[in-house]
Amino acid sequence: MALAPLPEAPIGLSMLRTTILRHEPDPDGPEPHFDWLLEAAPTTSPDDRVVPTYRCQRRPDRLAIGESIRLEPIAPHRGWWLSRVVPEEVTLDTPNGTAHVIQSGTIDSDPPSRLALMQSTVAWSQSRVVMTYRLELLGSGEILATRIAPFSMDPDSSSSPGNGISLL
Repeated sequence: MALAPLPEAPIGLSMLRTTILRHEPDPDGPEPHFDWLLEAAPTTSPDDRVVPTYRCQRRPDRLAIGESIRLEPIAPHRGWWLSRVVPEEVTLDTPNGTAHVIQSGTIDSDPPSRLALMQSTVAWSQSRVVMTYRLELLGSGEILATRIAPFSMDPDSSSSPGNGISLL
């Protein structure tokens, strides 16, 4: 599935919202999974279906340092999900079952760039844990998200990697 390019975020952007949903579909629906929503521009309207969303089989907020997951791009979700409270449950149309808001937080981000490798830091509000992720764009359009120690640097780079979520 090809997604349209994301709009560039305004210069000086510092905090964006993020949410993890757990989907529990009906028996005739897709397999259970997690969706990770990452706001691409501040103050996304609740009705706008523009929030970049990625399907994954494991919770990104449960990765140990050095662990990775693949993020599969799916259709953007509505901004409404970014303001839901934990542990809210929403009944979806058949056969999609229910979606549970299981985690929310903020992404600390510099102005984004179009790099194939970057870092972003997420402050998860429910667990009060701050995690840093290395995000690597794969040839398939998927993203490999690896939890890393804060302030980790790419050993092949002479400068610190770009921060942001433009891959997402």
